[in-house]
Amino acid sequence: MQLAIHLIRRASADRPEVLRSIDMLDRQITQTSRLAEDLMDATRIDRGVLRVSKVSIDVVAVLAAPLTAAALAAGQRGQTLTVQIADRALRIEGDPVRLAQAVNNLLHNAVKYTPENGCIAMNVLADGKDLVVSVKDNGLGISGALLPHIFELFAQSSRTIAASAGGLGVGLAVVKAVAESHGGTVSATSAGPGTGSEFTLRLPILLERRMAHEPA
Repeated sequence: MQLAIHLIRRASADRPEVLRSIDMLDRQITQTSRLAEDLMDATRIDRGVLRVSKVSIDVVAVLAAPLTAAALAAGQRGQTLTVQIADRALRIEGDPVRLAQAVNNLLHNAVKYTPENGCIAMNVLADGKDLVVSVKDNGLGISGALLPHIFELFAQSSRTIAASAGGLGVGLAVVKAVAESHGGTVSATSAGPGTGSEFTLRLPILLERRMAHEPA
């Protein structure tokens, strides 16, 4: 369906009324695809069968696609996205697809729950033996009642009715499952509604590669 939309868009470049309809269909297909992926991941998490295939990977390479998507989405909402990566040589052992999905979910939520013209900051650094990826926003924040349950399946869908469109509240449960499958953790902090929030993903650094680059 997406290929068909691409072909129709190319053939209708001089017909704005058709392009408007195609854009609407494209958004609906993207949303439907996300809902389907959420349902599949929810089933995998519930059964404890979220599969990962670990290899040695470059952290910057894993972040590239999620950051590109987030920058585009943030730009469409007039949001400011800043990124700081302290050490571009960091490597971890993990599943690049699942890790990219986890980071994408954190960034997607930040864009989704931050108002237009808001600010989102992503910091990537090494803290001892851990890689730390934090995503902080000045958006809607999280209530004290919801915060302890934010990583449970479907919990996030009740965060706000207006902002929950386009997902089932599965994204953060996926982040938690991915983090734990890599021997890591994910946490969330917020001072309450209207104060923004910060999500922190911690994963073990591939120490062998770090030591190999250190001087004798």
